[in-house]
Amino acid sequence: MGMHLSVNREQLIKQMTDYVINVLEEKRPEFSGFAVCPFVKADRLADQLYMDVFDNTRDTLIETILRFVKSGKRSALFAQPNVNVGSEETKGYQEFINIVLEESGNGNILALCFNPNDNLEVSGYNPRSKAPCFLVNMAYKDHLSKSHRALRSTDYYNNLPVEYKKYLNVK
Repeated sequence: MGMHLSVNREQLIKQMTDYVINVLEEKRPEFSGFAVCPFVKADRLADQLYMDVFDNTRDTLIETILRFVKSGKRSALFAQPNVNVGSEETKGYQEFINIVLEESGNGNILALCFNPNDNLEVSGYNPRSKAPCFLVNMAYKDHLSKSHRALRSTDYYNNLPVEYKKYLNVK
């Protein structure tokens, strides 16, 4: 389902916005009636979601990260259309991005990858498979910690299989 670079930046950002609204913001029974990503809607509506395209043939990862940091926004979603990462490579690539964040003095930001090739599902539903291309979500750790603490007191994680919780580092 990966994208080709013939898709222009504006089209790709529109597809990302559609994915955010129609997949990540959608309330689902698999997530105990919560949205797949319960906090993205608030960020999007408050204009705190930075969206960009990371073309690794033109930009470096650091340049992409710095554009997000300079935006002053709370979270980011980057499309990386020119990579085809196998599902078994997603976690390693995510760890690499987090090392780059740490080494570049941006250790207060955490990255999470959404790979349309991933097989992570909750009760048969796989929101990552609906991503328009490989996506990298970035958010400030303090914002993520607060969000995670708020979700722990709900039923949000109840239906998530052990391997999905492990992938999200949820105990």
